[in-house]
Order: sequence, then structure tokens, then C-alpha cells
Amino acid sequence: MKALHRHAPRAPAFTLLEVIIVLAITAMMLGGGYSLAQGTLSLADDLRRAERRDARMQAFTTFCEHLLAELPATAMLNLKTTQERGQYLTRLELEHVRSPFDEELDCRVTLFTEVQPGGGLRLMLTCHSAANDSSVVLFEELAQCEWRVLQPTTQQWVPFWAEDNPGGSHPKLMKLRLIHAGGDPTEQVFWVVPTQAITQITR
Repeated sequence: MKALHRHAPRAPAFTLLEVIIVLAITAMMLGGGYSLAQGTLSLADDLRRAERRDARMQAFTTFCEHLLAELPATAMLNLKTTQERGQYLTRLELEHVRSPFDEELDCRVTLFTEVQPGGGLRLMLTCHSAANDSSVVLFEELAQCEWRVLQPTTQQWVPFWAEDNPGGSHPKLMKLRLIHAGGDPTEQVFWVVPTQAITQITR
């Protein structure tokens, strides 16, 4: 009599095609999750950069308000605008003023723009005195940065102003138009008030 051999039933297994499909779906899910995470991180970085830029802009606005509202009676203010490589460059020069770095008297403070090597504009602040020279970059990658003064006779905003002697007649109002690359334009208007005028008013 022949012995009967019973074969245990085979466990169900995945075919090669099914394994490939599962791996492809897994790769797609992982790729989608990675892209979502990268997008979230990029958005967070953009928000942080925007917050830092807004904070710098607020600090710069406060600095300009103090600088222009507290000019000494002997201060000289000169503004000129030139064109270079299709960009308008503004240079605002204040002589015989207090240094924003160390409060030293009788300094020449200059706010000017220059074209960056990779494109866009850079806003610089320099201070020259008998003791030392200081320089700092305020903003980079600007699309536009222009100072204008209100011309008293025409009541028009013009990009130039010249004073030949200390204590000359300053413009009463100045306007700064600034555009960050890819951002919206911002405009600030500043009063220009010599210290002597403030003293006379308060008496």
C-alpha cells in the first residue's frame, strides 16, 4: 500500500509585480511628505525674513526721524541723484551733525545707494569725523531707494538739494521711497527741524 504524502498548503505570497507597485506607492507618499515638509520650512523661512526686514525698516525709520528732527543749527544738508546702469542712485549728505555710532559732534553722515554686483541696490550709512570713519550696510537687494525733498517754491518733490554754507535754509520735508526686491513699495515722510528752531519755539 502506498503511503499518502500530504503537502502543507502554501502561505499566500506577493508577486513581483505587487511588490513593485507597493514600493512605487510608498516612494510617492514619501516624496509627497518630503515636498510638503520642504514647503512648510520654506514658508517659515520667508516669514522670518519678512519679520526681520520689517523690524529693520522700523528701526531705520526711527533713526531717520531722530536724525532729521534734531539737526544742529550749523548742519548742512545736500542731496543729489545720479543714474548708473539703469538705476537711480541717491546720496544724502549731512555735515556738522552728531555721529549715530558714538555721539561724537561735527561729523559728516552719508546715506547712499550703490549697485550690487549681482543686481539690485545696497543702502549704506557712513560717518566721517576727525577721530574715525565708520560704515555699515543697512539694506541689500533693494529694487528702489530714493530720497526727495519738498521744493518750497514749487511745492514739488525733487531729487536734489544743495546748501553751500552752514546753517542754510533746510527743506522742511523729506520723503523716502523704498522697495525691497519682490516686495511692496513703502514711503516715509520726515520733518526736517534744526535744533535752534526747536529752542525758539519752546521759549
